[in-house]
Amino acid sequence: MYRLIAVVIFATMLAASMAGAEECPAPRYEKLILEARAADIGRQWGRSVELYGTMLSDCPDLLTGADLVKVYDALSVAQLMQGNPSGAIDTAAKCLEQDSKYNACMMTAAQASYELGDRERAIAFAREAAEIGVNDEYSNAVAIVAKDFLRKVGQTRP
Repeated sequence: MYRLIAVVIFATMLAASMAGAEECPAPRYEKLILEARAADIGRQWGRSVELYGTMLSDCPDLLTGADLVKVYDALSVAQLMQGNPSGAIDTAAKCLEQDSKYNACMMTAAQASYELGDRERAIAFAREAAEIGVNDEYSNAVAIVAKDFLRKVGQTRP
């Protein structure tokens, strides 16, 4: 009986200590953001992938709404630039699960699909990205990139 109680207490203490170790205080999260942006600017794609992955795994409570979408977007771009188009598509899909109208993730998926030789899927993603209503300057710029992509692959009708 005492062993059972000791095991339960030990398991509870272990779970509590693991939960404490996984916390991501705001200063650590902000540091990860700054490091990831610097890695992106320096085109250190492996480091970018590592840092965005760390944010997703260690700081889920701080990643909500638009922040989560932006991290998935940045991670998918870094994966594509690193030469991992399959990973980029998977991450872009997670981005689109959070915001189905985020056309930047659609374009990353389009470019990754094209790199993998799936022209039809690439065109479908690019068409959808071009058709998304323009909410701001960024999504407008992405729509322009989508239209250029479609012209490049011989699909003049977005």
